[in-house]
Amino acid sequence: MQKIVQNLLLALIVTLLFITVEQTYRTYNDILTFNLNLKSFLEQLLLNFLILSIISRRAILTIYSILALLVWFQLLHFGYFGTWIFPLEYYLFFTKFQETFDTFKTVLDISIVPTISIIFLLIILFKVINKNDNKRLKLPYLSLVLILFIIFIPARVYIKDSKKGHRPNVEHYPIKNTVNNLGYLLGNILPKKANGHSGLEQTIINTPKLNLNNPDINVVVIMGESLHRSYMSLYDYKIKTTPYLDTLKNDQNFIYKKGISSGVVTDVAIPSFFNMIKRPDGVPQIITSNTCLFKMAKKNGFTTHYFSAQAQGQLSQLKSYLCPSSIDQYTDGTTVTKDIDRPALDEFLIDTIDKVDFEKPNFLVLHQRGSHTPFKEDYPKEFEKFTKKTSEDSSISQNTLEYQNSVYYTDYVISKIIEKIKSKTNKPTYFIFTSDHATNIGDSNRNGHGRLDYDSIYQVPFFIYGINNPKDLSNKFSEFEYISHYQISNVISHLLGYQEVSKQFNQKEDYYVCDSDISGLAGILKLSFDENNNQIPKLIE
Repeated sequence: MQKIVQNLLLALIVTLLFITVEQTYRTYNDILTFNLNLKSFLEQLLLNFLILSIISRRAILTIYSILALLVWFQLLHFGYFGTWIFPLEYYLFFTKFQETFDTFKTVLDISIVPTISIIFLLIILFKVINKNDNKRLKLPYLSLVLILFIIFIPARVYIKDSKKGHRPNVEHYPIKNTVNNLGYLLGNILPKKANGHSGLEQTIINTPKLNLNNPDINVVVIMGESLHRSYMSLYDYKIKTTPYLDTLKNDQNFIYKKGISSGVVTDVAIPSFFNMIKRPDGVPQIITSNTCLFKMAKKNGFTTHYFSAQAQGQLSQLKSYLCPSSIDQYTDGTTVTKDIDRPALDEFLIDTIDKVDFEKPNFLVLHQRGSHTPFKEDYPKEFEKFTKKTSEDSSISQNTLEYQNSVYYTDYVISKIIEKIKSKTNKPTYFIFTSDHATNIGDSNRNGHGRLDYDSIYQVPFFIYGINNPKDLSNKFSEFEYISHYQISNVISHLLGYQEVSKQFNQKEDYYVCDSDISGLAGILKLSFDENNNQIPKLIE
């Protein structure tokens, strides 16, 4: 009986340590609030009592080291994104480690409080356990019971076969969120990835019918990166970040709308866009290559090019979705940087235009690095136009200023691309611009992208601009102010000579945004519009 009491006292101490770390961080963070309740306390007390009753002290210390590390990851994640970790992010951490590291090293300040807290927790925890090891109750086979419990969680998820995509609960403590997330990752996401079936597959459609054989035109797609249209003066942002595009506003051949991206990360949005995917899961459609824009362009007489400022490693997971056998010329930023993980500046794309023979019809894609984190690395120093000294807003963050500079640089690059191509061809040429996704700016507690629950992440720009006596496309666009990635893809398909899906490109209909997994396993958002065209987002259950 005395040893049971001893284990309860030890469990109480350990529970209070973890609670202190969590609730202190909740008090420190502007989004979280102190939320300790009896149920949460008793859950943690029971968990710690069971762990502390394992025979092996080494096993106990190992378990707590892992749990402390996982809590540290959760606190860091909340410091940057404003949420606990989503299930798929554990998978993406390893498959996208370099990008994660590049982003993390720019925001090291958010790691200070979590790191000090976890070190404090581990030091006391190790001392308490080592000092009381001989006094505690040690139950045989308990470790086996805990292993069976760990197996039971993903097994239950697998049997249930949920389609909705698990999302963390901000009111749960970090360990509970971690257990639930890993259970969903192991029981739902990874098995479905292994067998290639998400349960969300859409009906496969055929290649659109041809309307016009071998159009004698150029189609130039400029794909931005992490560009939020609300930070462009083209969309009435208070700071003049897009002076060149502003001059085109009144050109009759310049049409712009408010874009909605198809995904919240590059590896989802780019494949979905270039394969005309309306809603997840579009992987079976992509595999057929029926609606791959590069293949469609190639089949209808265009020379195809994919030039990207992004590095070879950053493109590694999306290239296979772009029917590369239909791309005549491919170049990425690594050809300049000589580093598989270091992108080039976007001015590199201006130089790549010299590789194109504009005597022939071309389908040219110029993929920017744009406004990806860390923003300061995405533009030359001479484009540091917006600073604390020049800003009228003394409260503006350095992060926002650097983002403004990246947008200003993007505007410059677009202007140089358009002007250079103007000098190289007399053929009708169409420039289509959008961004893979946007990003969250101006909120110190919610940064970055990859989150379906932040509406700022999918608000992207769109314009189409024709030169050299282009067709008047104004009648092909409705008064509706929005256009989805899928609908933009149909604009391009039409220019390539294929039959459009509807009479007007930007139909008022439900739009779909996919989370960080292209199969939809990380979650899907349906975006509807009310009678006043206000967005109504709904996570699909």
